[in-house]
Amino acid sequence: MIQNIIVYLMLAIVKIVAAIALSANAAYMGMSLLDRVTSQIDEWKEIKKGNVAVGILYAASILSLIILVEPQIFGFVNAIQFEVSAQYLLGTLAFALANYFVAILIGIIVIYLSIHVVDKLTPDLEELKELKKGNVAVAIVMAVVLISIAFALRGPFESVFETISSLESLIL
Repeated sequence: MIQNIIVYLMLAIVKIVAAIALSANAAYMGMSLLDRVTSQIDEWKEIKKGNVAVGILYAASILSLIILVEPQIFGFVNAIQFEVSAQYLLGTLAFALANYFVAILIGIIVIYLSIHVVDKLTPDLEELKELKKGNVAVAIVMAVVLISIAFALRGPFESVFETISSLESLIL
């Protein structure tokens, strides 16, 4: 009885560590994406100066990516089990990790396109210059667009990966 509790506690700790690692990686990827998309702005320099506008957009891009990728993080973490064979576990984890990276890639593309769509829809406004000047209103609008799109696409994202999961079950 106590052994089972200890084993399941250890399993829970492994799952927590895996979720933290995958979430941190997704956050890092979100930060890297924004660095590339906003090459005219040195985000960390602006944040260190107290530029709230840049901080808002930075946070929104990270949050948007996490919103899109979280179901795949959950899928990977749930694949970690003791009651299955090593071969099945490795196969399941490999598929879950592949899904996670595909979700990150698609999420990055979605965020990139979202930022550019906002830019194209507002030809009379140079968003990046406004952000660099600290225009919080522009940052809030861009942040809401990013987060709204992430929430709107989360359902279709999950449908795609559920379909992929059904294919995985045929292979494994």
